Amino acid sequence: MELICEKYREKMPRKEAYCRHPGEYCKFRSACIIHFLGQERGRDGAAEAKETGGSVDDKTDGRNQ
Repeated sequence: MELICEKYREKMPRKEAYCRHPGEYCKFRSACIIHFLGQERGRDGAAEAKETGGSVDDKTDGRNQ
């Protein structure tokens, strides 16, 4: 399933969904599934890192390079 950013009209696959402009104001953010999925993925990564003894920064997903 493909998701669309309401502000920028950017398409992205659900599995790769995260807000590409988190520092900018967005009137859609409170109802944005992309923002919500990105936050959930971040929490899941932090919980997984805690369980394995690593840090969240140890896991790269290509966005933070």
